[in-house]
Amino acid sequence: MHGPGSRNKLSPSHARLYPDDNLLDSLGRAICAVDCLPRKELHEAWEMATRIRTWLASGPTGRVVDLCAGYGLLAQVLLLLDVDPRSTALAVDIRLPKNHGLVHGAVVAAFPVLAGRVTFQRGRLEEVALGAGDVIVSAHACGPLSDAVLGRAAAAGARVALLPCCHLTRWRPDLVDRADPAAHVDEERARWLVERGYDVIVDAIPANVSAKNRLLLGRPRAATP
Repeated sequence: MHGPGSRNKLSPSHARLYPDDNLLDSLGRAICAVDCLPRKELHEAWEMATRIRTWLASGPTGRVVDLCAGYGLLAQVLLLLDVDPRSTALAVDIRLPKNHGLVHGAVVAAFPVLAGRVTFQRGRLEEVALGAGDVIVSAHACGPLSDAVLGRAAAAGARVALLPCCHLTRWRPDLVDRADPAAHVDEERARWLVERGYDVIVDAIPANVSAKNRLLLGRPRAATP
């Protein structure tokens, strides 16, 4: 197995990659034990969650709503990093992976503090009830789903953290001559949020974890500490 961006599935034999007692290594060993999650997904969730936690500063997160959640690992890591043990998470996807319960069970076994705090919901993101106190997160929502996540967050006046994916630029003739069309699309997304009363930070997770590593962090100005 290669670096943290490897798409190879973590298996029990890979537990040696996570030998220490820190939170990431303990989580890594739990994921290795269930033998179904790519290493890349673990490290994307970790890198994204640590940056979101820093951005949220020292206060409690509130409810985490993970849209296009897959295994919901991002939401679970955010709860592990939260200062408030009462915070909860909702992980939503139109097609939850068949082993999402197995992964969650392994994480809870390693971190019993998460028991009963994460709910999984199968459904469309437009069906999810959102509130201004939520933190809306999404890792690699493909193409227009990234815009839909931002739209749902803005409609609710909620904080949002998005790692976009699969930028659909081939129908944009205005982007043909640009060196990085995807960056331009994400600049448009950031401006869209600003126009709707958000303060926006553009961050990034390490490129060795994901080449699609741009992280948009938006907070309604009225909610800025």
